[in-house]
Amino acid sequence: MEKFLAHGSFSLQIEGRILLLHGEGPGNAELIEQYQMAVAQHREALAGKPWGNLVVLHGESLLTHDAVQLMNLSIGRSCASGMVAAAVVLSDTNYPGLGEQLWHQIYVAADMPHAFFDNIESARGWLLEQIDLANSKT
Repeated sequence: MEKFLAHGSFSLQIEGRILLLHGEGPGNAELIEQYQMAVAQHREALAGKPWGNLVVLHGESLLTHDAVQLMNLSIGRSCASGMVAAAVVLSDTNYPGLGEQLWHQIYVAADMPHAFFDNIESARGWLLEQIDLANSKT
């Protein structure tokens, strides 16, 4: 398979039990490969207790088919390390319905509870509820 330059960008930051991901698309498999390498150390830091992923997607948050497959694997690894839910904010997009449909399919395929929000504050509140709920079950 021919390698291409990564399209899109991302940044990661841990805030308590939340992994904050800012992503800008569209993205390809090479971007998701870079993401997988970067997110591994964050997963390791969060492992052991329930945590959540706050995903803020800027622009057109679409992925190529092979990038979607890699993202499914990545979410599976996150789930294995304790991720209990994903809260998604679609920002600065011309096609929010298309982005939401794609990411809904990705999270459903990974059997990951998720919800979409208009702002980071609402997303963070819901995510903290999901983490607290998971903590009460352990």
